[in-house]
Amino acid sequence: MIIEKYAGQGNLRNILSNNFNKILWKDKIELLCYLALNLKNLHELEYYHKNIHSGNILFYDHYYKKSYILDFGLTGPVKEQKDNVIYGVLPYIAPEVLNGEPYTSSSDIYSFGVIMAELSSGKPPFHDRKHNANLSLEICNGLRPEFGKETPEIYKKLAYRCMNANSNQRPIATQLYEILEIWKDSINCKNFGYKRKEIKAIFEEADKGIPDISTSHKKDPDAVYTSRTFKFSNLPKPVNLSVIASYLNDEENYQNCHVS
Repeated sequence: MIIEKYAGQGNLRNILSNNFNKILWKDKIELLCYLALNLKNLHELEYYHKNIHSGNILFYDHYYKKSYILDFGLTGPVKEQKDNVIYGVLPYIAPEVLNGEPYTSSSDIYSFGVIMAELSSGKPPFHDRKHNANLSLEICNGLRPEFGKETPEIYKKLAYRCMNANSNQRPIATQLYEILEIWKDSINCKNFGYKRKEIKAIFEEADKGIPDISTSHKKDPDAVYTSRTFKFSNLPKPVNLSVIASYLNDEENYQNCHVS
């Protein structure tokens, strides 16, 4: 049974628009940790969401606690496919789905990576572009949302792994949750070893740049952040841009994500 609580704090997109410069990195990590737990629980039931975006992540408590992914209208079993229908908010849709492949739990992980980028910048992904076939082509060719100023490298690394063009190489929700839980504990506690103290220092240093990040932006009239249907054809096989590939091949940063 799914119970949809009254979302007194609104959705993530509105919160970022109105309060971005008040949200510290520890808050962002706690929010993501809770979302990853939601996703982990869903995927363990062999279901996936299929329409994750910042407009349907709702809060009924303080903005970094008790976040819920709603709008389960398209949620279905992992093996279920419905006539190759593409439905959602274009910037959050995984490139393999745009390319006609079935939705999988890994497609949800891609959307999670886009949310991570949005949390770092405070701006909706691809707000300055038309959400049309040209954008879908660019996404398949490796275009990804921009990150905010002073975003920690280990954070970018994890987000890019989520947005990997190769869906088989994305982390699963359990791995995401475990990494984010380590980060959350590292930031909130003092008596840990060197590596966890380093993680704490990385995010505290990034906090210093938050007041200087501007979330003002000019939205393209054809940038649409409500769910709708799409039908694309002749898109290329998804690839990673070289700058993203360099993050994915950075084994040292990857190991730092998993420090215990």
